[in-house]
Amino acid sequence: MTRPTASTTQPAPPRPSQPRHGPFRYLAGALSSGLFAVLSWGVARRLVVHFTLHPPHYSKPVAQSIAVALKTILIGTSFLAVFSFSLIGVGLSLLLVRTLLPRNGS
Repeated sequence: MTRPTASTTQPAPPRPSQPRHGPFRYLAGALSSGLFAVLSWGVARRLVVHFTLHPPHYSKPVAQSIAVALKTILIGTSFLAVFSFSLIGVGLSLLLVRTLLPRNGS
């Protein structure tokens, strides 16, 4: 079994000079993330309204504790989704603006 020497190894292929992602990809990502943020906001709003109008009330303290914990997890997760999708949408929008601006010095 022979080992390859430095003279027999192939050089790495050159990398393309153009970026892989263009402005259209950033626009599509920002719009889809914004759509998901709006949908998540609707779900979060409906959860808050539902749990406000129908608060959990059970006679057993353990069941009441589990119901309140589940309510907190559901509402918190829905607002976390709103925040995450919104932040991703803003970031992709800023990246889109950055790619559309002319580069100085290059």
